[in-house]
Amino acid sequence: MPTVEREHFNNFNAVRLFLAVLVIVSHAFPLSYGGEGREPLIRITAGQDSLGGMAVNLFFLISGMLITASWLRSKSMQNYLFKRILRIYPGFLVANAVSVVIAVAFSPAFRHTVASRAWVYGFFHDLVFLGSLNMIQPNAFAANPLPSAINGSLWTISIEFGCYLLVAILGLFCLFKRRKLILLFALGVWLFYVAKVFFGRESWLSESRYLSFFLAGMLCWLFRDKIIRVLSVPVGVACAGALLLSSRFPPSWSVIFPVIGSYMILSIGTGRRWRFTRWTEKTDLSYGIYLYAFPVQQVIASFPSLRYAVFNFLIALPVTAGLAWLSWHFVEEPFLRMKNLQMTDFDPAVAAPISATTR
Repeated sequence: MPTVEREHFNNFNAVRLFLAVLVIVSHAFPLSYGGEGREPLIRITAGQDSLGGMAVNLFFLISGMLITASWLRSKSMQNYLFKRILRIYPGFLVANAVSVVIAVAFSPAFRHTVASRAWVYGFFHDLVFLGSLNMIQPNAFAANPLPSAINGSLWTISIEFGCYLLVAILGLFCLFKRRKLILLFALGVWLFYVAKVFFGRESWLSESRYLSFFLAGMLCWLFRDKIIRVLSVPVGVACAGALLLSSRFPPSWSVIFPVIGSYMILSIGTGRRWRFTRWTEKTDLSYGIYLYAFPVQQVIASFPSLRYAVFNFLIALPVTAGLAWLSWHFVEEPFLRMKNLQMTDFDPAVAAPISATTR
C-alpha cells in the first residue's frame, strides 16, 4: 500500500515541462490557421477544452499543491512572498521585454506604436502589475492568421500571483490548520464555477475556473495523507475512463476535471522518479517555455509557407527550449538563489542620532 513517503518522489517538474509543450502544440493551430477548430482536444471534447486550456488548468492545479507546500515550509510571511516574487517577476520582466523586441524585429508596422508615449507608459504598467494589455496591439503581426497578439500567454501570470496572495491570506489567519474550512471554501468556489458552466457563462479566460483548479491542488496537498492511501493503477484507469466518457457529454468534462485531474496529477507527481526526466529536477524549463513560445510561434506564422501546425510546432519547440534554457540559467536560477537571503529592516528615525536642535 502506498504511504505518504511517496511525496518525496517528485515528478512535478517533468509534468509541468510536458504541459508547457502541450501549450505549444495547442497554440500552433490558431497561430497557423487563425482558428482553434482543428485543435485535437477541442474536437474530442466537443469544444469543452483545448490542449492549451487543459495544460493551463493543470498548471494551476500543480501550483495549488506546490505553493501550499511552499507556505508550510516558509519561515515567515516575508520569506514566502520573497520566494514567490523571485520565482515570478524576473522571468516575466525579461520575457516581456524580449517579446517586444521580437515584435519590433519581425513586425515593421508595430515599430511606430512602440515610439508612442502611451505605449511606453502601458508597457511599464504591465511590468509592475504583471499585466499583458500591451501584448495585444493592432499593428503587431498584422498579416498573420491571428493578428495583434504579441504574447498571448502572459495574461495568466497575474492570476497565478493572485493565487499566491490568497495562500498568504489563508496562512495569515492560520486556516491551514483547519483544512475542513478550506475544503468548504474550495467546494463553494467549485459550485460557483459549475453553475457558470451549466448556465453557459464560463469561458477559458475565467478566474473562477483557475481558482477552482488552484484550490483543488491546495486540497490535494493538504489531504495527501488520505488521498495517497487510495492511489492505485485501477483507480487511475477508472478516472481516465470517466474523463474520456465525460468528453461526449458537455459540459461534464469541465465540471469533473478539477476533481479527477487532482487525483491523477498527485498520483503521477508523487510516483516513482522517471530516470529519463531526472534532469528536470535541477533545470526547470517549463516557465521559460510557457513565456517565450507564443512570440516565437507568431514569427514562424509570419512566413506563409510555414503556416502549418506541424511546422509551427517542430520549429518552435527547439527555439523556445533554447530561450527557456537561457532564461533558467541567466535569469530565473540566479534570482532563485537569493531566496534564503536574510533581510532585516529598521526604523531610520531610531537609527539616526537626534540632534540638539530637534529636542
